[in-house]
Amino acid sequence: MKPRNGRTSRLRNMNIFSRLLILFIFATMLPIAIYGILLYNKSSNVIQEGISNSLESMLIQICSNIDEKIEKVRNDSIEISYMDEIQDILIHYQEYTERMKNNTKILITERMSSKYVFDNIVSEITLYTLDGHAVNVYGSDAFRLNMKEDHLKYFLQESYENKGRFIVKAMNEDYEERIAAGVNVVRKNIVLGKAIKKKEDGNVIGYMLMTVEEEKIRSIYQELATNMSAEMFVLDKNNVVISSAEETVRVGSRFENKEIIDGIEIDRYYRKTGNEGSMVYNQTINENWVLVSVIPSTYLHSDSAPVLQNFIYVGLFSIAFGVLITALVSYSIISPINRTIAGIKAFETGQMDARVTVDGNDEITILAKQFNKMAKEINRLLVNIREAERQKRRLEIKALQAQINPHFLANTLNMIAFIAKMKNENSIVTLVNAIIDLLRGSMKNDDNLQTVSDEIELLKNYITIQNYRLMNKFDVAFHIDPEIESCLMPKFVLQPIVENAIIHGIEPSNRRGMISITGYRENRDMIFEITDNGVGIEPSEFPNILHNQKNEGKERFTGIGIGNVNHRIKLMFGNQYGLDARSVKLEYTTLRIKLPIKKQDEKHD
Repeated sequence: MKPRNGRTSRLRNMNIFSRLLILFIFATMLPIAIYGILLYNKSSNVIQEGISNSLESMLIQICSNIDEKIEKVRNDSIEISYMDEIQDILIHYQEYTERMKNNTKILITERMSSKYVFDNIVSEITLYTLDGHAVNVYGSDAFRLNMKEDHLKYFLQESYENKGRFIVKAMNEDYEERIAAGVNVVRKNIVLGKAIKKKEDGNVIGYMLMTVEEEKIRSIYQELATNMSAEMFVLDKNNVVISSAEETVRVGSRFENKEIIDGIEIDRYYRKTGNEGSMVYNQTINENWVLVSVIPSTYLHSDSAPVLQNFIYVGLFSIAFGVLITALVSYSIISPINRTIAGIKAFETGQMDARVTVDGNDEITILAKQFNKMAKEINRLLVNIREAERQKRRLEIKALQAQINPHFLANTLNMIAFIAKMKNENSIVTLVNAIIDLLRGSMKNDDNLQTVSDEIELLKNYITIQNYRLMNKFDVAFHIDPEIESCLMPKFVLQPIVENAIIHGIEPSNRRGMISITGYRENRDMIFEITDNGVGIEPSEFPNILHNQKNEGKERFTGIGIGNVNHRIKLMFGNQYGLDARSVKLEYTTLRIKLPIKKQDEKHD
């Protein structure tokens, strides 16, 4: 036999519930989990892409707002630089008294206040003459931007060289002179400077510095940076920080992160820092500035978290529901199986009336019904076997009863034969010897089987006796195939048939009787046919003759009728063997006997 596969054997060692659960997990939950993971990754990517696109749109809007404010200041600077009051004070500075300067400041302040009534981002405006005199024309005089001399000189020089074009510088407290020793106020400003030209000839007549508090620019994106826990800052083309939402990124200082600086030309890229990742967005504000946003990946995936959480909840619910369904299904399978096993075990212990009660129409119900049918059939067979054993025992007892007197009779008949021989009564001697041989044959109780030749010899002795009894009223013809003479057959099979032919066929007839006894082989069976030309039998009487097991009269030699012979053959060899009959009224009767071929070496099979 081919050995079982190892995995199959291990599965068969598991109970049905475990196998169904494994089936549920691998056939249902595993594909769902794989599909869910793929779906989550897809939706997460879609959500992340959506957030990124939305974020880019917001960053573009922020850049537009910043650029709009700076552009407004630039346009205002042009307008202010060509104001007659500004032109006049720079050209005739030496003629201006403090009162005149103050009046000019009031005038400029009024105009600036009306211009910036809703969006006042310029905190102060200072004019510088060519020889370095400062004139404050807008803003508070307290805590004004006090630029260090070298930085101021460089700034004015650069403004002059740009010939009226705008320059922007971010400045922190390092660019300013301290108000007093030990005082270092943290200030972050964006200074916009330009050279002012004379309207008539275009010659530089002075400079204007407009100070914008960095907080005014930072406020545009501060809330968004806080909500996203992101680093956001503005760099100029020299990588100097113009504005920043992070304290660690100092305004007015050069930005030193080489990785971010190298990627400044890329609109969006992923950046790995330790165990965490972030997306870096670079949005151009104008030709000189860029807004850098370093946004953690956790924010980009924040909207994916509820999707994952819902997926986990649905998955856990599906698993719990699946386990429950698996338990119910396995119980519906295991419960009837257990009842079937209990019924089988009860049947095993000898409770022959044990039956399994199972409702339904599935394979287990069919199995239970088949078990009930099998148990009923086995019970019936056992009853039949017990009945057969009792019948066999009765037949054996009858055979023993038939052998109680023959020993005494045989000895007595021997004495009669001896006396008849002494008186030359040959017919008496022949008759007595036939009876003695017949009795000796019946007394052989060593086995139930004998050879065909022995059965024929026993039958011939019986026929001799019957011929004397009926005054030689019939003849007998034997046609026995020599091939079957050594085969075995049960005792007293032919004799009751011949006896029945003589008593019920020949004796009632008015003509001379003829009995033909034929024996031959047919495939693996032996066939005997006994035909008489007696009065015949009605076909309707055949069932009663073949199946009636009662003795048919004390006048018989053995007291065994045709029904007993038929029943005994079927008990010994099966229902396919036995007797059948055919007859024509007043013409003939034939009884056919079918037996299996058995040799001497099969005697005890």
